[in-house]
Amino acid sequence: KVTPAPPSPRTEGREDQASGAPPPAHADPIDDDARRSRIQARAALMQEGDYFALLGVPRQASSYEIRAAYLALRREFDPSRILTPQIAELAETVEKIVVVLEEAYEVLRDQPRRERYLRAIVGLPRPF
Repeated sequence: KVTPAPPSPRTEGREDQASGAPPPAHADPIDDDARRSRIQARAALMQEGDYFALLGVPRQASSYEIRAAYLALRREFDPSRILTPQIAELAETVEKIVVVLEEAYEVLRDQPRRERYLRAIVGLPRPF
């Protein structure tokens, strides 16, 4: 009969590498306050309606910068990562943020759509 080896100190308490599941969330009011603040700040940017501000990139950002910013924010605002039981009431706000982040990325990654969007928010004349 083979007995399994005890978990090594290097892997004990880490996320399950096979499933990719995050480690269990611990109730830390400071972390929850910081998460709540990040969610509220991004929701305020979302209300402004400026996709560049929402993604945190300048208007002349390259497509690489836009993609990197989108991926980082999408990961940060993934509901399974940012929400804890203590801030679960913000789930609907987080879902809206994710939807608008995806919309911003779709518009800004495509050059013709980005130019139309810029003209709309800045009021630039159409090129002839």
